[in-house]
Amino acid sequence: DIETGKINYKLDGETICIFDRERTIIDSFRFLSLETAIKALKMGIDSNKIDLNKIMKYAQKFNVKIEPYVHSLMI
Repeated sequence: DIETGKINYKLDGETICIFDRERTIIDSFRFLSLETAIKALKMGIDSNKIDLNKIMKYAQKFNVKIEPYVHSLMI
């Protein structure tokens, strides 16, 4: 679903679309190496700039098994 996590910004009179942090992390698990994805998740958790509920919701929607990594990073 291309709309999940999509954010529209106005920049110099133009509208640009990006994905939120949570969607970007989920996409890293979908399309990048596991090492890169885990690093992205760790950075998000450590910075307190991600919503873990949203991460879990997106993970379920995109069938990404992220729970073990979230739990291990929360210890």
